[in-house]
Amino acid sequence: MAGLSANIVRSKNKEMPLFPRAELGDVYSTMGQGYSQYYYFPAFSGGTAGRSIRIRYSGYTTDLQQYNADGSAVTDGVWNGGMTVDEASGSANTENFLNYYMDDADNKLYILTSDTGTSPHTLYLSSVNEAGTVTAIGNAQVGNASMNNLSVLSGTAGAMYRAGGDGSGNFQIPCFLPAGGNSASAVPYRGAMVTINITNGALSYADLLPSTYANSYSLGYGYAVMGPTANNILVQVYYLHSGTDRMAGHYGQIYNLTTGKFGINLTFAGNAPWGTGIWCAQRWRGKYHFPNNTMPYGKSIGAYSEADIHNWCDEMAVFYGLL
Repeated sequence: MAGLSANIVRSKNKEMPLFPRAELGDVYSTMGQGYSQYYYFPAFSGGTAGRSIRIRYSGYTTDLQQYNADGSAVTDGVWNGGMTVDEASGSANTENFLNYYMDDADNKLYILTSDTGTSPHTLYLSSVNEAGTVTAIGNAQVGNASMNNLSVLSGTAGAMYRAGGDGSGNFQIPCFLPAGGNSASAVPYRGAMVTINITNGALSYADLLPSTYANSYSLGYGYAVMGPTANNILVQVYYLHSGTDRMAGHYGQIYNLTTGKFGINLTFAGNAPWGTGIWCAQRWRGKYHFPNNTMPYGKSIGAYSEADIHNWCDEMAVFYGLL
């Protein structure tokens, strides 16, 4: 079990592992996250200090904005007045923002958008830099309609991430609806790992879970998708046990993508990120952020180390006997 420390192996006999603490080291415009439905991320690592990028997490069409440290809007290139979906994709055919990845090494924000006028939908991969210059990388039609909505907001797909980390590898998105690979939504519901080629936007597919896994229903619903870890653990958190007590704990799914072991609607300790609505996981500059679709509070504000999050996922898998 690569990457597991000695105390994790004994965690079967310990209390449930606690969610790691947030890192509040970055200082950038509106990092206090006081605007309902929106989340502010630190902007480009090689760019102007203190800038932020604002993304709305309650819809698919709102323009992206970049702000200066003093709160004024950046007006360079496509950032002027806000970057629209069509500006982001470099095409007049797109309607929706789906997924994002801020690469710390490339100093680029990679964006996945969709043309919903084709059946199934066509995905566009592009990148934009701090100066507001967009590079259209390529587009491809998804294999079937069950993968139309590869959005971090969908509850049925995870955040886009680079397979080799910042500056390395193609993009991948776990999708929980297909029977497996490039097949439609049907039994055995093994899901798909969708790979997006970084050089031309071409799509390829693999089974998310192995042949040892089978389910008569689609994989569990969950917005905050974390992993896969180095041990091939994927965690999918859905919502609070209580709609009012935000320290009472969450529930969701854990999958071992190697063995096919899994648990549905498992309990998670009550110190995970929270706000006033559904929270999702966003991969950004080598860290995890947890935006909220209404208002983020407390533990949803700040970045979480990727190593800490993946370590917690592995700990939870060991706690439940899945690793």
